[in-house]
Amino acid sequence: MKPTSMILTLILLCGLISSCGDVEPIDNPEATSVGESTDTVESTDPNSVCDLPSDVRFEGETFTFAVYENANTQNLMIVDEEDGETINDAIYQRKIKTEERLGVTIEQVIYNDNFNEFQNPILAGDNAYDVGNIRCTDALKVWQEGMIIPASELPYVNIEKNYWNKSFNDSLTLCGEQYVIIGDMMISTLDLTYALLFNKQLVADYNLDSPYDLVNSGAWTIDAMYDMMKQVASDVNGDTVMDDNDRYGYLSHPKQVLPNFWIAAGEMSVKKDESDVPYLAMGEERFNDVIQKVFEVLWDAETYYLPTDQLYDVPESSIKLFTNNQSLFMDSSFHHVQQLRGMETDFGILPYPKYDESQERYYSRVSYYNAPIVPVTNNNLELTGALLEYFNYISSETVIPAYYDIVLYSKVSRDDESQAMLDLIFDSRVVDIGDTTLCADIRDGFVATMFQTNDRNLASKLPTAQSKIDAFLSKMPE
Repeated sequence: MKPTSMILTLILLCGLISSCGDVEPIDNPEATSVGESTDTVESTDPNSVCDLPSDVRFEGETFTFAVYENANTQNLMIVDEEDGETINDAIYQRKIKTEERLGVTIEQVIYNDNFNEFQNPILAGDNAYDVGNIRCTDALKVWQEGMIIPASELPYVNIEKNYWNKSFNDSLTLCGEQYVIIGDMMISTLDLTYALLFNKQLVADYNLDSPYDLVNSGAWTIDAMYDMMKQVASDVNGDTVMDDNDRYGYLSHPKQVLPNFWIAAGEMSVKKDESDVPYLAMGEERFNDVIQKVFEVLWDAETYYLPTDQLYDVPESSIKLFTNNQSLFMDSSFHHVQQLRGMETDFGILPYPKYDESQERYYSRVSYYNAPIVPVTNNNLELTGALLEYFNYISSETVIPAYYDIVLYSKVSRDDESQAMLDLIFDSRVVDIGDTTLCADIRDGFVATMFQTNDRNLASKLPTAQSKIDAFLSKMPE
């Protein structure tokens, strides 16, 4: 279901979204549904309405989620009470409405970010929870080890519905098996969507072209971004050393840089063949062209600030420099964008740039996601399938509108143009297996170090990367 503010975006997209020419197209995830408040938003689109039969109820039964807490996204499935915060109250309403509809009690257990705490009950044969909300990397592991029930076996679940993210789910099949499914109950796919923030004061001070106009005209490219960055980046104190006393073009955690740009260029580090089997695509010529271009405009031109603090996906030093007007652009997930509500200088929100103007559309990166999995110890698939179907539906009517319209539109986005950009960004989200499921071997395994150390020899890394892919494929379930 499209956001209520999508009319402007549809006008925007008419000239932008089409096939990708000589670039292999990446599936375009559907937009999430939005509304105007935390109240339930009624839809007239049949594909946005839950078709769960009215007599499907499970009186007196208890359903338990297992979740872990993460500093980079929101993971809680339920909260105990309303507290006046928009998202909290929407999550509470989701719980109440689901309990009333199905006649159940929903509970939640929270475990530390420790995979053993999650898998030990399964290994012990203990039905401790019905659905686990875990890291995408761990979801693959438990599937390979036979600890979960494939999503395709769940009754009542209709992934063709708008509240299931079909394009995401199409990318989350391996060897023809839908091992996990993502829907609107998972805020992490919004929280971990990445965008470019730009400092409006610096745009005005340097009389730069409007980034919004560049996006709308299709001219928002890496070269256009570079032209702006090189005018702003400066050794302010003249000591010939670029440090946190100077001004930059771009701020980002080193592990995020290259994936942001290659995905925005329409490339993937890992693709799937006609048999749905993953293969390494980093040796393709255009992929390498994109990587080398990014090194040139960031390292060679000294427009990039390398943070020394790298604990969080968006470093605290990046936020400090950006709010202090010391950088034109900052990379950020939407979870971390919300930390800038108090920034005095206005900022805008943009998609990452295209590789060049021959690329006919924009792509936005989801760096990670949390996956709901069903353990083999689950002894009530009827309840599980029904609850997941309704829970995702009611999330599209409560939590998603709260997140999108109120938290982002009202509290973060500061102008009408940024609101249109939000629609474009969320409509253009894609998932790269090498950046998510296999991030330990690819993105965090060697890509992050390459960029941090200005090592441009991608070809030398590919044999090791291929061996990781081969090892991964050897563990696929029969």
